[in-house]
Amino acid sequence: MFNSTAFRKYFVLLPLVLIIILVENQIRKGNEKDEKTELFEQKDEKTELLEQKDENTELSEQKDEKTESFEQKNKTPKKEKKGLFGNLFKKKKDNMMESFREKDSILVKEVLKMDPKSFSQADAMHKFYWLLSFPVQGVCRILKRIGGQWLIRQVDGDKFVCMDNMMSDKPCLIYSFGISNDWTFEDFMDFRGCEIHAHDPTVDFPEKRGENIKFYKLGLGTETTSNMDTLANILKKNGHKDTAIEYLKIDIEEAELTGLPDWLKTGALDNVNQLAMEIHLSSLHNGPNFIWLLEILQQLYKLEFRLISCEVNKGMGKGADNFYNFQE
Repeated sequence: MFNSTAFRKYFVLLPLVLIIILVENQIRKGNEKDEKTELFEQKDEKTELLEQKDENTELSEQKDEKTESFEQKNKTPKKEKKGLFGNLFKKKKDNMMESFREKDSILVKEVLKMDPKSFSQADAMHKFYWLLSFPVQGVCRILKRIGGQWLIRQVDGDKFVCMDNMMSDKPCLIYSFGISNDWTFEDFMDFRGCEIHAHDPTVDFPEKRGENIKFYKLGLGTETTSNMDTLANILKKNGHKDTAIEYLKIDIEEAELTGLPDWLKTGALDNVNQLAMEIHLSSLHNGPNFIWLLEILQQLYKLEFRLISCEVNKGMGKGADNFYNFQE
C-alpha cells in the first residue's frame, strides 16, 4: 500500500537523502581527494626536501672532496718545506759549528803543545790572561747566563751554563761550593729540575731547600776536618763517584788555587761535564806561579775541558799589574 502523501514525502525525502548522501559522498571524496592531494603534496614536499637534502649532501660531499683536495694540496708542500728547510737549517748549524771548531782547533793545539816552563814568569802571566780572553766557540750551542745579584758596578754571582745537555731529559746533577747569601743560581737550576748539592761552612740554612736542593754546612778543601772535606770524598759519600756531574760550581775565595791540583790528582773531575770557578789571582802576582797556572790549564785541556766563557769581576776593579785579578 502506497500512500501518496507518504510516497511524496518519501520521494521528497529521497532526493534530500540522496543529495545529503551525494553531498556527503562528494565532501568525503573531496576530503579524501584533498587528503590524498595533501598527502601527495606532503609527499612532494618530502620528496623535494629529500632532493634538497641529497643536493646539499652532494654539495657537502663535493665541498668535502674539494676541502680534502685543498688540504692534501697544501699538506704535501708543508711537509716538503719543513723537511727541506729543517735539514738545511740543521746543516747550516752543523756547518757553523764546524767552522768554529776549525778555528778553535788552532788555539786548542797551542794550549796542548805549549811548554809552560819555557815561558818567563812575566810571559806566562800575559799568556794566561790572553788565553782567558779567547773562549772557544765551537763547543757549546746554547750558552745561558743564570743567577747573580747587583753588586757595586755589575752583577756578581751569575754563572754561564752550557744548556746543550740540559735541553733533553737527561739527569741533571749539580754540585755547588760557596753560597754565601746568594741562592739565585741554585734556585733557578732547582726550578729547571736539577738535583743540587750545595755546600758552605760559613752560613746556616735548612738542610732542604726548594724541590731538589740539599744544603751541607761543609767546605771544600784538600783534607778532611770537622767542617771541610775533599771533593773526591764528598762525591764518594753521596754515591756520585762514578756519576756524571753536569755542573760543578766553585766560588771558595782563592781556595780553588790549592784545590785544583788535588781535584786533578784524585780524578774528582773525571766525570764532570762543566766546571765553573771564580779564580782569585792576586796572590799569584806576588810569586813565580803563572807558569804553574799554565800547567794546570793544560791539564784541564788534556781532560778535554775547554774554556767557553770568561768574565772579569769589574766590581773588584783592576788589581796587580793592571789586570783584573778576579775572573770567572
